[in-house]
Amino acid sequence: MPGSPQSPLTRLMLVIVCLSIAGTCIAGAHYYAVDLPQQNPQAPANTLMTCSQSCDAEYYSCMPYCKRYHDINSLNSCRSNCQTEYTACKARCQ
Repeated sequence: MPGSPQSPLTRLMLVIVCLSIAGTCIAGAHYYAVDLPQQNPQAPANTLMTCSQSCDAEYYSCMPYCKRYHDINSLNSCRSNCQTEYTACKARCQ
C-alpha cells in the first residue's frame, strides 16, 4: 500500500509550517550572529561614586541599622554616631 493520499491543501499547509520553522531558525541565528554583537551596551558615565555620594550612602545605611539593632535607649546614641561619622566623611571630601 503506497501511503495515504494527501490533499493538496494538507501538503501546502505542511510546506508553510516547515518554511516558517526554517525562517524562525535562520532569523534567530542572524540575530545572535550579526545583530546582537552590534548592540554594544555602554556603561553609565558615572559608575564611580563621588566622595560626597559615598558619605551619603554610608549615612543612609547607618540610620536603618540603628533602628533595627538598637533599643530605644541607645537609639539616639547610635544616630549621633551616624551623624558624627557623616560629618567627618564630608570634611574629608573637601
